[in-house]
Amino acid sequence: MSDVHRRAGQALRWIGAQALLHAGALALGFGAFVLLFQTNLWSGVAILFYRGLLLLVVAFLFTLAATAALAGLGRPWGLRRRDALGACVLSLSLNLSGFVILPVTVDRSVSVFLLGQMAAHPEEPYTAERARTVFETVYLGAFHQMERRLAEQTVSGNVTPTADGYVITPQGRAFIRFAGGVARIFRTDTRLIEAAPPIAANTARGLSLRREPSE
Repeated sequence: MSDVHRRAGQALRWIGAQALLHAGALALGFGAFVLLFQTNLWSGVAILFYRGLLLLVVAFLFTLAATAALAGLGRPWGLRRRDALGACVLSLSLNLSGFVILPVTVDRSVSVFLLGQMAAHPEEPYTAERARTVFETVYLGAFHQMERRLAEQTVSGNVTPTADGYVITPQGRAFIRFAGGVARIFRTDTRLIEAAPPIAANTARGLSLRREPSE
């Protein structure tokens, strides 16, 4: 019976040590990642997502070094240094998920922009026409977001500048094929990917066809 109790105690100590190690890795990884954004490290990288990936790697290496040392101290409770790697991979995965869902969405979302404009005028109603006007004059005009997108895609290698503007590269076409596959798998709206003709053009064409018999 004492042997059973001893084994149960060892198992509980191991579970507790693993829980503390993983909690420490999560806290260290998140804290390091957030603090790195407050520094000027890779501040010259204009694309938030790319800078975030670089800082994620730095935070991961820092967390791995710290948790490996903690795992070494926890040998009496059954911890091994390889446990630190698993804890840090979990920390990296959660940081990456949170980064994409929150900061990247806030930085790029049209919906967030619209809500921000409405929050600045909370007592004023917004119609679809007013929202469209604000989007065109502020988001596309004053904020130059289309120019920003083209510059980012140039840096990414998806488009390349020409004398007349920009053209998509083979890498960009490959990305669109990949995006189309993702859209079909998750059944999202594929119109932005397939570049269907604008409604206005279709409407004008339909009106023209309807007028032809009477002319």
